[in-house]
Formats: sequence, structure tokens, C-alpha cells
Amino acid sequence: MALRMTLEEYRAWQMRQKARETPTRAEITPNTPRPETPIPRRNKYGNQRVEVNGKTFDSIHEARVYEGLLLRVKAGELKTVLRQVGFDLPGGIRYFADFVAVGMDDKITVYDAKSEATKKNRVYINKKKQLRACCGLGIVEV
Repeated sequence: MALRMTLEEYRAWQMRQKARETPTRAEITPNTPRPETPIPRRNKYGNQRVEVNGKTFDSIHEARVYEGLLLRVKAGELKTVLRQVGFDLPGGIRYFADFVAVGMDDKITVYDAKSEATKKNRVYINKKKQLRACCGLGIVEV
């Protein structure tokens, strides 16, 4: 069933919609109580954002993994560590690895800071399989 309107009916409908969205001057007064600041919601997996050395991480665990990889760079085991590296996968899918480490032999290793709950996420599992199939890179979950 198709709904058809004339141009005049459509404009009248638009005016009614705008009238509903726009508050009247009577509704806006200086004494109107403002809503309190919203209570921060708990993240789905309970992680807390943390800042270490001016860099923001999604979780404390991720920050600790990064610090461990930096120690390996200083020890000479790794050349460098990159954060939040994006990989384009088939189907317009993009996977962001937490860390990509380049070894002394130029071998690339992908590290992802995961908890037991996030390892079971179906979207993550599918992206992990696609990354192995398309790029030949496995993910080290730490």
C-alpha cells in the first residue's frame, strides 16, 4: 500500500513535525531546572580507559601489554611497536589491531589485548579468521 500526499499536505505535515521538535518560548525559562550531569555508564566488559605517558588506552590490561612490548623494544628483541593499526579485509570490513610488533628479522606479529569474555565475541572471531586467510597473519591474544 503506497501513501500519497499532495505537495500542500506534505508541507503541512512538515510544519507539524517542526512544531513538535521546537520548544516554545514559554517552555524555556531561566528557572527551568536543568538535567543533572548523566551518571557515566559502565562499559560492556567493565574496562576503564587509562592514560599512560600521554597515550590513552581502552583498558588497564591494554596499557600493561603495551608497556611490556616497549620493554622488549628497549631490550632489543623487537624493532618497533605500532598501536591501533588498521587492516582492510574483504567485504568492506576493517580490523584494528591493538598492537603490531616488528621483530629484528622483520617478522610482523599482531597482538590483541583480550579478556576471556572478549575472546568469545563472534565478530572478533570472524575478523581473526579473515586476517589469517587474507593476510597470513595470526593474532597473539594476550
